[in-house]
Amino acid sequence: MKISRKTLVAVAAVLMAVFVFLKGEFGLSAGFLAALAGFGTAIGYVLFEAKLDLKKSYAQAGKWKDPKFWLGIVAVILAAVNTQFGLGIPAEAVIAVLGIIMTILFGKKLSTA
Repeated sequence: MKISRKTLVAVAAVLMAVFVFLKGEFGLSAGFLAALAGFGTAIGYVLFEAKLDLKKSYAQAGKWKDPKFWLGIVAVILAAVNTQFGLGIPAEAVIAVLGIIMTILFGKKLSTA
């Protein structure tokens, strides 16, 4: 199992926030500047990694024409809309239908010519 550096930094930032909160709850002195520096470092690292990921995505120009990519985007948007606006579509039905479509798309070689 490979864990990305961004995930490790995000987990460290959350743990730092929990520790700062617990220090405040138990009346201990919290190092505000140290916490601020830690959060700033974590946020800066994640943003710079995101910038590198964006550069890599430009190299994959064919991704924007791939139906599997757009099916993934539709799945995320449908799940968010269904949850936020209460469309009443069972999540299992959405997952089943999109899973079948994804299986068909991954099983088929699509020509981009």
